[in-house]
Amino acid sequence: MITHVIFDMDGTLFSTEPIYFECYRQAAKEQGVDFTFELFNECIGISTEEARPLMISYFGREVDIDEIYRGCCMRVDKYIAGKPIPVRPGAREAVEYFHKRGFKMGVATSNVRIWVEKILIKTGLRPYFSEIVTSDDVSNPKPDSEVYLRCAQKLGADVANCLVFEDSVAGATSAISAGMRTVVVPDLKQPDTFVRDHAFKIYQSLRDIYPDIDELLG
Repeated sequence: MITHVIFDMDGTLFSTEPIYFECYRQAAKEQGVDFTFELFNECIGISTEEARPLMISYFGREVDIDEIYRGCCMRVDKYIAGKPIPVRPGAREAVEYFHKRGFKMGVATSNVRIWVEKILIKTGLRPYFSEIVTSDDVSNPKPDSEVYLRCAQKLGADVANCLVFEDSVAGATSAISAGMRTVVVPDLKQPDTFVRDHAFKIYQSLRDIYPDIDELLG
């Protein structure tokens, strides 16, 4: 029986991936290179350190990857400070639904804590989550299972009693490998064979979960 619910953040709760892509694209353009969507798609769901070798392989070692990161971070900070954060369809309602039913909830994300806190506070969702685990808290980010195992530990939950909502291949692989009941709601990236074979359910939207809610929680 499910006792705890854990959400990924980017792509699951919020439609932030296109924002990050545009910030990376503009920062890379300043360095004279093209940050394509294909490259960004490979980086979805993993930490910046995990993405670094992909970027080096794509751009070559002569390109200053750190400068691209700095330019991107500056733009993301500016966006978070000045513009609304787009919430994915049904995400706010799902968080409120599980909260009202008394489930203790956490966030497990590959993002950095400073952005996670800012986004959750700005959107008014921070009070719903008892624990947050970010890439700052683990040695091995998604698709490794550490972030979800750490979140379960902080929540005081048995992994078998955790229901996870994820959007990315890396994130779903992480949660499945942790032994958690994993529901996938794809955003920009569709599930691969491993995720399709091992996910508990796959939905097009968080709005679609309620007809199956007893099965999800049973």
